[in-house]
Amino acid sequence: MQETTSDRRPSTPPEADRSLRILAKSVYRELKANGHSRSDIVGFTSTLLELVTTDLKDGNED
Repeated sequence: MQETTSDRRPSTPPEADRSLRILAKSVYRELKANGHSRSDIVGFTSTLLELVTTDLKDGNED
């Protein structure tokens, strides 16, 4: 069986998962509170994913 990136990555502790969910909710609420539309928020998340993808392609897997 071939090893994948997720097989090599240590599991994320549950408190880290919870922290990231809280952070995501906070950012979402802040964007909404400042008048950003759903379209703006989708654009923001798309840009964030592009940055992560670029970072992974460059070999920065922190």
